[in-house]
Amino acid sequence: MTSSRLRALVTTVAAAALALSITTPVMAAPAAGPVLEITSIAFDRTQVDATQDFAVAHLSWTITDRAARAQRVSGAVELRQFDGDQQIGQPRTVTYDLEWGRAQIGGSGTAQESTYSYEFVVPRYSSAAQTVWRVTKVTIADDVAHARTVRDPGPAALTVTQLVDSEGPLAEQFYFDFDQPRGFYDDGSGVTLRYRVSIVDESAFKKGKITLTGPGGNRVTSSFQVTQSGSQWSCNGETAWELTRVTCPVSVAMPAGSPSGTWRVSRLDLTDSWGNTRADTSPDGPAPVQVSRNDVVSASDFALTVPQVNSWRGPASTALTFTPRGVVGGLTSVDVDLDSCSQPSRTPVVGDDGTVSVEIVVSSGWARSCTVRGVKLTDEAGNVAFYGTAYGAPDLGITITQVPDEKAPVVLSATLPKATWTQQETEDAWGLGFDVTFEVDEFAPITGFSATIYDSTGAPKGGMYGGEHDDGSGVLHLAVSTDRLEPGQYTIGFSLNDEAGNTSMWNYPNNAGNPIPNGPLVLTVVAD
Repeated sequence: MTSSRLRALVTTVAAAALALSITTPVMAAPAAGPVLEITSIAFDRTQVDATQDFAVAHLSWTITDRAARAQRVSGAVELRQFDGDQQIGQPRTVTYDLEWGRAQIGGSGTAQESTYSYEFVVPRYSSAAQTVWRVTKVTIADDVAHARTVRDPGPAALTVTQLVDSEGPLAEQFYFDFDQPRGFYDDGSGVTLRYRVSIVDESAFKKGKITLTGPGGNRVTSSFQVTQSGSQWSCNGETAWELTRVTCPVSVAMPAGSPSGTWRVSRLDLTDSWGNTRADTSPDGPAPVQVSRNDVVSASDFALTVPQVNSWRGPASTALTFTPRGVVGGLTSVDVDLDSCSQPSRTPVVGDDGTVSVEIVVSSGWARSCTVRGVKLTDEAGNVAFYGTAYGAPDLGITITQVPDEKAPVVLSATLPKATWTQQETEDAWGLGFDVTFEVDEFAPITGFSATIYDSTGAPKGGMYGGEHDDGSGVLHLAVSTDRLEPGQYTIGFSLNDEAGNTSMWNYPNNAGNPIPNGPLVLTVVAD
């Protein structure tokens, strides 16, 4: 082949290759799908009838994750109820996680393919006789930064035949909140009354409103409702585990500058998720609350006649005194709020100088102090005044205290029923008894003892301890427990404790404690 023909052939081949490169399209690589996929989601049945009893349907779904490094998948499934094309009621949100215990639903499988199942307890009541529950949204996330939201993921629908709810919610219980005073001092800035309402509804409670009526027909209201955070519902901060049975704390604020007088609950409105409302204009429950600015009847100079009492062995009395002002027709009652003592009578005693007193009794026993937490005054015209922290007023700073006792129990004598015991007697006895005579005074009684028996070397061979009742006779019948003792000489040491916490020790080895005035407790054990 000549060089000219060879050049022509090369030129022809090159031109053909160029033409092919221009006219033949380049094939693109297949597009990658989402990393996170819902490969299936469905109920285990298409319809249920909840008119006779609760019905259950199981919703199952499977998720795949193409991220090979993923080890955990989690998210939430949202179900909504529809009447035709109209969404009704509250959505239901269910959280899931491949790792059990981290969400409402745990999974099975691996992060690359995991399956979940939710037991859906179908509500029996709705606003329509037949509705459809649909899965409207699924969120998915893994632990390597992939996330996805899928809306209306396939044919996950459940047709429900159910009862129609036409009744408003019912207040099953309506009461004062914990530690809510039954009366309030108002310094003019207004006070807040706290209530709790326990509500039941066939479907789901949604919202409510409390109305209070006060002096001069003034009215105040406070609204409350259930709210959702994730899969959790609450009412005014209190968890609502089931919306068919909810307890709501409700605070009602009185406006600043309100006059003294009585506030009562005059109306309670409750509404469920379907809009059914119940209005109660005379709800049972909390009593009216008196609020006073202490602007009619008032008092000052609160004090105790005896601030320190001796109630170690019996009740002791003192009296709360004060000077009243602005009283209309005389004081009919004085109520003293006390933490660990009592008020025998609410009827006040009026002195010649106009001061008023009421008796306070401190019971005998363990109480070391008693605080006056509040005082309520009521005159013949029905005017009231409140003092102390029990009524939201400043602390009165009044406390009754116990006379201190720092004297340890004093033993006068101690005796054994006999000086010599056989080995068998020590084995058979429930305890080796001994009597202790002690000094009785007006202070703390004996409340306990301990006793130990020692051999001649000072080694303990038994013991006993426990509480004791001091009947004021000055004699205690005590005992020490032991096993069968070997022949020899033994000594019993003991201690006494009183209610004030004082302790005295008697007759212990090596001169520990105090000697018994009539001599040591010594017994001899002889062979059988």
